[in-house]
Amino acid sequence: MQGFDPRLNACRPDLADRRLEGRVAAARYVDGREARVVAGCAAVRPRPTPSAAIDTFYHYGEPVLVFDEAGGYAWCQSLFDCYVGYVDARHVAIDPAPAASHFVATLGSYAYEAPDLRSAARDFLPRHSAVVVAESGLVTRGTEYARLDAGGYLPRATLSPHPPRSPDVVAAAALYLGCPYLWGGRSWLGIDCSGLVQNAFRDVGRTVARDTDMQQGTIGDPVPVRGQADLRRGDLLYLPGHVLIYGGDGTVVHADGATMTVRRDHLGRLMRERGLDFAGFAVRRP
Repeated sequence: MQGFDPRLNACRPDLADRRLEGRVAAARYVDGREARVVAGCAAVRPRPTPSAAIDTFYHYGEPVLVFDEAGGYAWCQSLFDCYVGYVDARHVAIDPAPAASHFVATLGSYAYEAPDLRSAARDFLPRHSAVVVAESGLVTRGTEYARLDAGGYLPRATLSPHPPRSPDVVAAAALYLGCPYLWGGRSWLGIDCSGLVQNAFRDVGRTVARDTDMQQGTIGDPVPVRGQADLRRGDLLYLPGHVLIYGGDGTVVHADGATMTVRRDHLGRLMRERGLDFAGFAVRRP
């Protein structure tokens, strides 16, 4: 299986995606079954055990292909960014994802057990979650709610018939300022540096790869940079295992594992404090 990244290709020695037949060796090949994620943030792991690290999260409404189910886990591939991993089988519904009627357009919304913000919160749906509204016009104390086809009620004000948008990736990333850092995270509940980049590009209508090493080889073009004057707003500055978004005004926005938050830093000061120089950056210009 050399050359096939298991993060992006469903291939194991015993089982593989039928689309890989003839290109990878496996005991058998299967067609993925269409499914959708029905949990706000479904943890994706490299192995089917709760002790395995979390690589990323699938979000509510995300279409996936399911290749195997065993031991309470589903082995899936996202049809959003192609990421492969194991999720709790309860977090996916084995049926083709219906066309979304609405999208969560705020930074996220709690889903409630009843059309009432005083009822129990059953889940948190991140920005861009694709939902199907089964019933609307449910009003409690002046707040309108929408009932989702998979259960739960969302405040109608958090939804839009169109995916949310930002003017550019810098503005999109700035929405997450103050968000806690979480390895593998892609939402306001927690986000990592490459997840911040992925979410920022999603806000301008572009799907980019999930992890920093994937992004560094695929987003935009490499740009030689000798100093800050060579940078433009929206440039991506990659270090081994980390990425920062240049704000165009001497600042960067990034999900910083050192301080465990999404923050805006003055680039020059950050470089001095952490002993960095421009020779250490790989810069990509979208």
